[in-house]
Amino acid sequence: MSEQDQQPYVIVERRASGAIAFICGALVGAGVALLLAPKSGRETQAELRAGARRLREGAGERLTDLRDTLGDQYDRTREGMGTRVESFRQSVVDRQKKAEEAIKAGKDAARQARSDLEARVAESKSAYRAALAEGEAPEETPDDGSADEAGDEREAGPGEDEGAEEPDDGGSRE
Repeated sequence: MSEQDQQPYVIVERRASGAIAFICGALVGAGVALLLAPKSGRETQAELRAGARRLREGAGERLTDLRDTLGDQYDRTREGMGTRVESFRQSVVDRQKKAEEAIKAGKDAARQARSDLEARVAESKSAYRAALAEGEAPEETPDDGSADEAGDEREAGPGEDEGAEEPDDGGSRE
């Protein structure tokens, strides 16, 4: 014998897949079940149709219920979000109005303070000029702060009585 005859060899067999065997077995089993069934073929077919109809109707009802539930939930969510968005918008508008009012009040207060300051400056200038016109030199306060230790007292200007109080400009100083 030659060396080729003595070498081992492998045989590969091809078989049909298990799916074909399964399908064939299922068909044979269904056929046997129909033959051995206690009911006639027409009765069995009628039951299968009724079962399929019930299954279809039940699935249709469940689908309709699910669609209605989801639609209701969507509507509630949409209304809730609409309410929240509108509330947020109203809050923004309210805050914007308050900010505008605060800015306007600040501008008005600044204008009033400026006009008060300008009036005081004009009053001081006129008092100074009146004192110069009478020939008196106005008293100046020392820069070292020795005349006004507490910071509460004000020196009387020309034409003012030392005991007189400052005129009330309508503001409260409590």
